[in-house]
Amino acid sequence: MMSRPFDRRTLFKHTALFTGAVTGALALPLSIGKAEDLDAWLSDQGGPSLKDQRSPGIVARDEAYWARVRGLYHLQPDVVNLDHGWTNPPPRAAMTELTARARTLEALPAEQLPKQWETISTTKMRAALAAAMNVQPTEIALVRNATEALDTVLLGFPLKAGDEVVCSAHDYYAMLDALEQRRARDGIVLKMINPPVPAPSMNALEALYVDAITSRTRLVLLTHPSNLTGQYLPVRRISEHAHRVGAEVVVDAAQSLGLLDDPVMSLGCDYYGASAHKWLGAPVGLGVLWMRPEHVAKIWPLLPPMKEEKGMARFEWIGTAPEYVNPASIPAIALHAALGASRKAERLKYLSSYLREKITRAFPNARFYARHELSGTLTHVEFQGVDPIALQKRLREQHGILIQGMGGIRSDPSLRAIRISPNVFTARTELDRFVAAASREIPRLEKRG
Repeated sequence: MMSRPFDRRTLFKHTALFTGAVTGALALPLSIGKAEDLDAWLSDQGGPSLKDQRSPGIVARDEAYWARVRGLYHLQPDVVNLDHGWTNPPPRAAMTELTARARTLEALPAEQLPKQWETISTTKMRAALAAAMNVQPTEIALVRNATEALDTVLLGFPLKAGDEVVCSAHDYYAMLDALEQRRARDGIVLKMINPPVPAPSMNALEALYVDAITSRTRLVLLTHPSNLTGQYLPVRRISEHAHRVGAEVVVDAAQSLGLLDDPVMSLGCDYYGASAHKWLGAPVGLGVLWMRPEHVAKIWPLLPPMKEEKGMARFEWIGTAPEYVNPASIPAIALHAALGASRKAERLKYLSSYLREKITRAFPNARFYARHELSGTLTHVEFQGVDPIALQKRLREQHGILIQGMGGIRSDPSLRAIRISPNVFTARTELDRFVAAASREIPRLEKRG
């Protein structure tokens, strides 16, 4: 019988000792991880400085500043991309690094797979990602996306028949699917919250969760914010109440990592999962899982690791994977550090406010799914009598504008909005173009409906 192969970490430790240096010029020195280092590098390359002493609120309104940021990306010129809530494009430096690393790895994968993991991913990249999260590198596991991170907890948390899990109809469908599997497999009880749309206040949302949490509650899932409505939650206050009855809290932060200065510890949660390909702007293929150290041992990994693995490394084993994604994430995280979460968040709030005002003027009866002060990055708006999927298709095909149409939601069929999610470098003129195109297409779709 064939013996079981080394796990990735063990294999890489052995092989890295015998591998040579990666060939080819790098798009960005891999030692760069701080904002000041990136700005110095940009200056040496003749690129625009990102330093700015003004407050984030002032910079948010400076179109010239964000046009300089836009110049760091390679974007498809014939499309106005307003669907960044799914995936952000990585900066040009990350794309250059990605292709260079992929060529190097695929030319000699037996050596380069372990080398890139050992010398870059689990050292430089892990440290940069942990710094962006304001946590220790040993407290995170490198995974592929938020779904893998969160399913690790939802499927691996110890639950028995009758235990309650509190969740929401506005949680991401993949997380609800995982909980449905636990209900079918283990007989757990799901306490499903149906938040009002739009919610009147954070206090009202907190009250919904407080009423649902009981002495039988073992786990609470919180999405911050919801991809279906853009609604934020008072996560810390709900976490405090859950802890008082002995329950633990897992946060789906796919839509907030990269937009909060202290994205993990400020929430007071026990488990945290996110994707780096959203507001951190890394290439698709990097996610992160964090959990309080005292909980690590009791969570079952999705895939069984080697017995020798300890700590968060237990959740990183996935078999052979495209290791070149991790080095390519370093330039993206460096750019994030140069811009800063507060500056990015203020820019997106400003664009959202600008967009809402334009939509309200053009469509007085438009219905927003979250109050502006309770959201900020994602704008969900419903036009009565208009099929959101049909509107998405018309805008893309006739106007070269990409938005997200949201209909047929299993957990809440009443949701029929389009989602507009600009990036920090999106120009106001692009939002004007969207409103003008929608003003042409919506009356046609209303008549058809």
